[in-house]
Amino acid sequence: MHERQEREQDPDFDPGTDGDAGSEQHGEDDAEAGGDGDTGADGDGDAVNVANKKRPRKQPPAIRCSPSKFHELLKALPADLEDIVKARGFGGLLGFKPTCLDRKLLTWLMLRLNPETMKLELGGGKVIDVNEHTVWCLFQIPKVGGDPPYMFDTEARVRRNELGEQICPSTYKRLGIRIADIVDGLKSKKLTGDLGLRAFFMAVFQSLLFSNTDSCIRLEDVIYTEDLDNIGKINWCKAVVDNLSKAARLYKKDFAAKGVHAPLTGCGIFLMVSFCCIYWLL
Repeated sequence: MHERQEREQDPDFDPGTDGDAGSEQHGEDDAEAGGDGDTGADGDGDAVNVANKKRPRKQPPAIRCSPSKFHELLKALPADLEDIVKARGFGGLLGFKPTCLDRKLLTWLMLRLNPETMKLELGGGKVIDVNEHTVWCLFQIPKVGGDPPYMFDTEARVRRNELGEQICPSTYKRLGIRIADIVDGLKSKKLTGDLGLRAFFMAVFQSLLFSNTDSCIRLEDVIYTEDLDNIGKINWCKAVVDNLSKAARLYKKDFAAKGVHAPLTGCGIFLMVSFCCIYWLL
């Protein structure tokens, strides 16, 4: 069982009809969305989660794919780290322009994403391919190489604890590593060198490319950034497609029971931009 996470407000969260921004997500929702569901802090998580499961949900879950947070991250990235990001093959991200998401449109698109064929089936014979090439066209991230690295969760938790004590020692045990902590660390020059580079990539994965309902850095973010020297030798375009396939399966399953309240995970901004740019050309 996981310890309760205290969630930050998400500027891209569109609650639909209830008019409230932000949402609290707990271990049960994180498991549905494919996240590891804890912040890294140690404590009596079982007792907390028992209480949380008895609490009725009042708000639909947030969309954690957050282009606005990603742009805050870009603004905080110092020039020397920009050069290293480019050298690692992620320079295309530095010119990424979209800053917002539309929940209703993303819901519509996710329902039309076929996780088996990885095509957006829009009706009237119109389809949009979701593949490595289309991901590369939008983000221009590495598309040659193997799958992301693997690490046992126990080892990843140790790594995340170490990173938390370096990035946000005063709040880590209560709140985990938040995007705001990384942005502040980059702005203040506290996060430099390899630590700053790793923090940047962890935030990119969490807030843009592989989002779920977690608002803090997850175990997979730690695992994916363990080998910074070889991070550009992984097929990240394929990883984004694979993650969207999983997200579509989860969404269709959850939508049957929860409707529009079902969690929206994966790289939602990719689906939206692809639709807006390509649909009228079909």
